[in-house]
Amino acid sequence: MGAGASGAGKQQTLEVHYPRQSIAEISRQSKLSFVAVLREWQRWVELGCDEDGNLAVSALRTQYPTDPLMHRVIDSIPALDDQISFTDFCRGLYIWQTMVMEERLQTLFQILNNGDPLTTDVVAQIIKAIRPDEDVEQIKLIAAHMPSSLSCLGTSVIDEEDFVAWAKCLPADELHTKLGTFTIIDERVMAAMEEQHARNQ
Repeated sequence: MGAGASGAGKQQTLEVHYPRQSIAEISRQSKLSFVAVLREWQRWVELGCDEDGNLAVSALRTQYPTDPLMHRVIDSIPALDDQISFTDFCRGLYIWQTMVMEERLQTLFQILNNGDPLTTDVVAQIIKAIRPDEDVEQIKLIAAHMPSSLSCLGTSVIDEEDFVAWAKCLPADELHTKLGTFTIIDERVMAAMEEQHARNQ
């Protein structure tokens, strides 16, 4: 199925294919709204998925070439032969949608360092992700001192409780936009998911 757009003597055609399994069926299986599934599918087509809805992990990773934090998130998504199933991804989005912020932060902690306490290097990556314009040397300085200042035990690492407590004290835009939503989720999809969640309250 295709849609055409023309302008300034040129005509561009965007070819859009739909999954073998219907959008409605994927919505039913994942419990994600029809609109959210459709919008996410449009994004997957742009990224180069096949007709079965499989997308290479590398296709997602290339969207964040300088963001090791997002690479960790992407690598945590279940994949078979380096292919992520669209239906499984939508199931994951629904689970993420139903979590409260504290649960999202706990999940993110588990992803960041395989559930182990966060080291200085990982802390630096987190700071870089939420404050991309911060000076590199300043980030290193903050990361070096943060574990000992935050840790309940005064150790050189940050455990899950320390991380969640710190993240919840961040300014709202950094907490919700940078850590609470995951930029892997398209803004259009996030809007549809939030609308669905609001209706279910």
